Amino acid sequence: MPKRVRLTPALVALALVIAACGSDNPASAGDTTTTSAPPTTQAEPDPTTTTTLAETTTTAQATTTTTTADIPLAPVEAGADADVDAIVAVYAVVFDSTTSFEEKAALITEPDGLESTVETYASTGDSVGGVTATVTAVGIAGSEAKVEYTLEFSGNPTYPNLKGTAVLTDTGWQVSREMFCGIMASARSACPAA
Repeated sequence: MPKRVRLTPALVALALVIAACGSDNPASAGDTTTTSAPPTTQAEPDPTTTTTLAETTTTAQATTTTTTADIPLAPVEAGADADVDAIVAVYAVVFDSTTSFEEKAALITEPDGLESTVETYASTGDSVGGVTATVTAVGIAGSEAKVEYTLEFSGNPTYPNLKGTAVLTDTGWQVSREMFCGIMASARSACPAA
């Protein structure tokens, strides 16, 4: 004969409590209906692409709005920057009254026809003990440079804090014909019409 299991009042109470509490999970209570929405994903913007676009826009604006006047100047420190050293050398040759046309021509944009101007400048230089240029500050932005320099007569600073420019071309840093002729006109060595 099978043995009878006797339930004690404590076990009956425990079973009733468990049944009354149920489960928080509807699937475990026999409910097979899913009430939650399927998960969705949202594509996040690629931060690399966003950063690149911002940088490109900023660069384009800086390029279109920069003028030589906006370039900050820094004192010349020999040997610290090859471009600055090259600009210093250009000014030393182009505005030295003792250098030849051939030496100057390589450092002036569109030098054709300036031979007589250079000869007159040499004569003017002779009358004041020689003219030289010393660059004191340079600022570079891309292929444009702003220059501050002093013209010296016979080694004496005669015209300090003059403002000039230089341009980077396929052959290196040069002084524009316009800039060169402006200085020559001041030295009574006007350039012929181009």
